[in-house]
Amino acid sequence: MDRHSYGTDRWKIICGGLEGAAGNAVKMLYAGISQEVPYILTAQRAGEGQELSGASLAVVGTPVDNALLASLPQAADIPEDGYLVQVTASPFDPGRQMAVIAGSSPVQALYAASHFLNEYLPDARQNSEHHPYFLPLFSRTMPEYRAVRCPAFAERGIWTWGHCIYDYRRFAQNMAGLGLNAVTIWNDYVPLNLREVVDCFHSYGIRVYFGYSWGWDEEFDISSEREFQRVLDTALSTYETGYSHAGGDGIYFQSFTETEEESIGGVPIAETVVDWVNKVGGAMLERWPGLDIRFGLHATSVKNRMDVIAGVDPRISIHWEDCGAFPYAYFSRAAEGEAETLDFTDRMASLRPSGEYGVVLKGQVCLDWTMFENQKGPFVMGCESAAAIRARREELRPHWHDVQGYWLKNLGQYRRTLEHLPGAAVYALVEDALLEDACWYPVALYAAALWETGQTDGELLCSVARRPDTVLA
Repeated sequence: MDRHSYGTDRWKIICGGLEGAAGNAVKMLYAGISQEVPYILTAQRAGEGQELSGASLAVVGTPVDNALLASLPQAADIPEDGYLVQVTASPFDPGRQMAVIAGSSPVQALYAASHFLNEYLPDARQNSEHHPYFLPLFSRTMPEYRAVRCPAFAERGIWTWGHCIYDYRRFAQNMAGLGLNAVTIWNDYVPLNLREVVDCFHSYGIRVYFGYSWGWDEEFDISSEREFQRVLDTALSTYETGYSHAGGDGIYFQSFTETEEESIGGVPIAETVVDWVNKVGGAMLERWPGLDIRFGLHATSVKNRMDVIAGVDPRISIHWEDCGAFPYAYFSRAAEGEAETLDFTDRMASLRPSGEYGVVLKGQVCLDWTMFENQKGPFVMGCESAAAIRARREELRPHWHDVQGYWLKNLGQYRRTLEHLPGAAVYALVEDALLEDACWYPVALYAAALWETGQTDGELLCSVARRPDTVLA
């Protein structure tokens, strides 16, 4: 017998799959609703003899894994590669409500759960009266609602260093909550726990690319056949011994293009790097056919030799950096030169119609290179203490405060740049940023703009700021 009753006005979750991204969607939704209600939330698998009357329903999953969702007319409204969030009267009990939180795939269901918690609930909480300012959730009739979302870009990612991921589980969770689905992780040495890190990211629908050097950040004679052979051998052996069995989705490399000069020791960079990339990449593809290889190319040294860069093996995707003003620039305040930047973006985007391409945008918090030390050996990734993370947060807050102001000012320039990147894989350089601790406002803005929202700049600024998971510095 109950010692206390919270009444019969309750919600319960009807879910589909519980593995991988589908399971993480259920967990995210369960945690979000649970913090708003005083009772122990009920959750049931669809088809397990659940009672559909007597409670309001949150139906989460896909039409494939959730039989109840498949039977609803809303299933026909779920877009391909997108999601639907809809709150209506329950068809099973006229006195109750039903929230459909559905995706075309398990990861899209995860994005739908995030949308319900972070975009719908802030609106549902609002009161038309001054007091109380906010209304309680799930204990009254919730506002009717409908949102259909699809990504504007198929690949939406973060580029970072492995040693700057302090809690890989929370990092992956926050990425997924922001609708991001790919991460490039650069390491000097392979983490001991890399496979479990990869498995965790995959459980949130996030592809993992391993970043390492093919001659980047080294001084050597780029015309030397001996040096080329060394880089070739290192590229092959590093992947063979460190990454080939770690379950990742591909590799990302940089070479010797990060300079303002067009030559090194009188040797042209563009011609030489294309030759090196094609030979090393060809050797890797011969050994590992179908390997997804991304070439991180700094535009600063090759921007006047685009005809040469067009000769990169079409099996290798070029991911461009340093293409001009914000959002390519390291500083979010560096917005001058937009016209020239967009002109180069058009040239870059149309350079290789037969080859995939991507960009690594910047303007976020970066590493402090005055304090940087390269790794000295293998390490354990993303297992820092909560206390260490809290301390780091306060160190970074002033940096985010500065960056945040310029994202408010220059959001329009970022969105205009995206219009010139059809079909690109879009990444943001988010280095020492503590994404696992907080969805900082500039990162959240970056992510939200990669989806088809139909919002003006002002509307996007407002909706992202109001997300409960967004942190303003």
